[in-house]
Amino acid sequence: MNNVQSILGGVFILWIVLLAGCQKIKILNPSYDVPVVKRADLLSGKALFGSSAKRITLPDDDVLGLNQKIREHLEAYVPRTKSHVTQARSLMRLVTGAGLLGMEYDVSKTYTAKEAYRKSVGNCLAFSYLFVAMARERGMDVEFQEVEIPPAWDHDEGDLYYFRRHINVRVNMKELTDYIVDIDEVNNKPQYRAWGISDKEAIALYYSNKAADYLYEGDIKAAFRYLVKGAELSPKDASIWSNLGVLYRKQGLKSYAEKAYFIALQNKGNQWSVLNNLSALYQHGGEEEKAAYYAQLAEEHRLKNPYVRFFQAKDAFEKHDYLIALEHMKVAVDRKSDEKKFYLLLVKIYHALGEDQKAQEMQQQAMVSR
Repeated sequence: MNNVQSILGGVFILWIVLLAGCQKIKILNPSYDVPVVKRADLLSGKALFGSSAKRITLPDDDVLGLNQKIREHLEAYVPRTKSHVTQARSLMRLVTGAGLLGMEYDVSKTYTAKEAYRKSVGNCLAFSYLFVAMARERGMDVEFQEVEIPPAWDHDEGDLYYFRRHINVRVNMKELTDYIVDIDEVNNKPQYRAWGISDKEAIALYYSNKAADYLYEGDIKAAFRYLVKGAELSPKDASIWSNLGVLYRKQGLKSYAEKAYFIALQNKGNQWSVLNNLSALYQHGGEEEKAAYYAQLAEEHRLKNPYVRFFQAKDAFEKHDYLIALEHMKVAVDRKSDEKKFYLLLVKIYHALGEDQKAQEMQQQAMVSR
């Protein structure tokens, strides 16, 4: 069974990819007959490492720490001024500008602030850690924020898939519109919903990403240590619990994986991936009824995403199924009415259907959308 993993612009969430065509079976309360596993059991590691679990220590990476060389760079390139706009732009030039730090974007590189500075490369996490740490050193009011981006996946040469999340930085201005800084130009769109997250929540994503790297490398103990640290910092992040469930599933500990997934469902995060995890877990164990139930829930959840509908509409359009494409796009626009590319696709669909007046209306709507 394929494993899926998630990135946050670099942030990882792991899940299991399901086979298509699961039978829809209506079950309100699937019955369970498994050992009782508690949250503390998941975090203790005893089921994984036995008595040696007591000697496991959690990592404490200096994620937002700076060094003297970085401070000297700040002194030289970022003026001490009351204008946070001037400071933010100067700091952005320092971090990304040619001839200066020239940091490059690489979705696979999760680093601390100091590592990102030294290597001049990183994903959205690495960039955000470095920018926030340097901005605060200059007295700026900044915060991390997570961005709701269109669903996207990557696949490596093995059996892991990566579902992307994204974060950037908001510079809070006293009198002007807040200033957003982001290393990923593709996902820096004003129409994407964004919300502030705490330092602990942002740093927990670092530990979750590093855990995913270790899991891919087969270092189960390191992956476990980093996931537990992430759960300690952000106990309500569903992706961390989902990743922990994948770790336990890969070690054949079904009841522990199941418990981790159910904790994930109780918290905020990508519920679709968690439901997929559960379905695949039961499918792998031969529990077809439960597998089908959670597969159905996952599909229903997936279809609520307007971008999923958009991708389905594009696929239908390419197959000349214009009416099906139109139905998908009506749902997409109903759920997100300010996405320009939705209307541009509707222009094509209505032209294909011979409804030129409708196509013109959609073109006008696209012009006023972002």
